[in-house]
Amino acid sequence: MSRLHQFWIGWRKEIVRGGLIFAAVLGIGLAATRMWGRIPFNVANGFNWDDFGSSFEGGRDDRNWHESFRWAGTIAPTQWIWIRNTNGPVLVEPSEGDSVVVVADKRYRRSNPNGVEIRVVEHNGTVTICALWRADQAECGENGEYRLKNTKRNDLAVRFRVMLPKGVKLDASTVNGPMEVDGTASALALATVNGGIEANASGPIWATTVNGSIHATIASLGCCEAVELKTVNGGIHAELPAHLNADLEASTVSGRVSTDLPIQLVGRVSPRQIKARIGKGGRRLAMSTVNGSIEITQHDHETTQHDHERP
Repeated sequence: MSRLHQFWIGWRKEIVRGGLIFAAVLGIGLAATRMWGRIPFNVANGFNWDDFGSSFEGGRDDRNWHESFRWAGTIAPTQWIWIRNTNGPVLVEPSEGDSVVVVADKRYRRSNPNGVEIRVVEHNGTVTICALWRADQAECGENGEYRLKNTKRNDLAVRFRVMLPKGVKLDASTVNGPMEVDGTASALALATVNGGIEANASGPIWATTVNGSIHATIASLGCCEAVELKTVNGGIHAELPAHLNADLEASTVSGRVSTDLPIQLVGRVSPRQIKARIGKGGRRLAMSTVNGSIEITQHDHETTQHDHERP
């Protein structure tokens, strides 16, 4: 028996274990890099996150927030409104009328509250609203364009509160903070890096985070829009409407995938990956995480027949 073969016999378990750990770490890094690339804005350099405070669990507690901006206007149901933030939560709820209302609250300890500007860009019936910290480069443009580079040191945070009418589409993003949507009837695109996403809506949802869990409750969907829920470090819980027709793809690296929906499996069965058809199939339903489990359940809220997807 050669020395090389003896070495392999004696150490093969450790070699295999080390290879698996390396592959998992590499996979997590690549997934995080891809996820960051999908976040629809560019924030680079200059942020000192230790100054900001990473927890916004009390985002609805008004004791520490001070309203500094309010915008109201009418946007057609087929158009988009973009909200761009960097440090702070985004909260969304239904509007009582036909107007979109956006409120920006600031929170700070030592810094001058004027160190962040709220800017509005209106273009062809759409609106982009950005929180712009003082920086060497700070841009807010059409269709959600947002760039910050070499931001000046401060401890300012901004909380956006959006009152959204039925049908108006929302694309909202932040870097350090959670996102919460409570009962809207619109298409939603939600992205954060450090924070969880909680969404209760009627309409398709695209939700992306890197460090946080996603809980999406979807009471009803339109004709054929896709649903995408993706995170790196966190679990996913999706509550979906009855009578759903979709092609499901769900996967995790460290965790399990489970569902109580009636599905037709496509391909081999795996506790970490499901590829299946729900109903007649059709719309894309994609969910993925690296470190966490995925749970897919049926939404138990009773809705009227016209709110359900047509068979």
